[in-house]
Amino acid sequence: MKPQIHADIDSGTSPPTVGIVGGLGRMGRWFTKFFNGAGFPVLISDLHAELSSEDLARKCQVLILSLPMEAFPEVAARLGPLLPENSFMTDLCSLKQAQVACMLEHSRCEVVGTHPLFGPAEDSIKGKRVALCPGRGNKWFSWWEGLLQQHGAVTSVVSPEEHDRTMAWVQALNHFILLCLGKALGEHGMDLQQILALAPPSFEQQMNIVARLYHQDPELYATIQMSNPYTTSILETFSQYGENLKKIIKERDRSAFIKLFEEVQDLGRTILLLKKDKYGS
Repeated sequence: MKPQIHADIDSGTSPPTVGIVGGLGRMGRWFTKFFNGAGFPVLISDLHAELSSEDLARKCQVLILSLPMEAFPEVAARLGPLLPENSFMTDLCSLKQAQVACMLEHSRCEVVGTHPLFGPAEDSIKGKRVALCPGRGNKWFSWWEGLLQQHGAVTSVVSPEEHDRTMAWVQALNHFILLCLGKALGEHGMDLQQILALAPPSFEQQMNIVARLYHQDPELYATIQMSNPYTTSILETFSQYGENLKKIIKERDRSAFIKLFEEVQDLGRTILLLKKDKYGS
């Protein structure tokens, strides 16, 4: 498929050259394939690539930083000043507040924070969610969002601060729950085969998600937990409600349990209505 979204960027017919720093990593390879499939010329830099990241920044109109969050500040500070004002820089980090601020500080070009809410095992971007956090400029933002949507991505535009606050719930807390469940199952001496044999569908789904941690990078998960400025407060809130519920169950306070359950049912109804409004089902 030839790219169709470049007329607003360049009056010529050639699509912009895309550079991916960290192009030999898993997400770097994924987006290299994505851009190649869309008809864009792609250059990459990495530890064992021919091009240096500095050369890449000088050659490309679009620069994508596909980096571990620990390496991100140094690389962004080094490459940002090399980009001309009419170019575009974005990143693929799981957090956005510090990353977008860093790109803005060290560059003059247009900046957007990008968080693909999927992993490199996916075959296509169609139907996958991508968060976009505006930083500087509108022209390249429109190009990038349009390109993603053209290929079927579902984009959400959100501020870097609100992105990270939300990620504390949907990533950090989610991983916290999974790790606690996995640790409890592993250390309590339960027969996992028997648990799987007797598990209802909802718990089997949770077990499947725990099993998927086998394929994940613990360094990345540690960074997501410990680098998000909102994680601690969210975990404290969750733990408080956990202690309250444990107390209700321990004291066999049936009316309090039912009241809490009905309150969560109200939330469930709201979620179902939101999903129905969005997806029509």
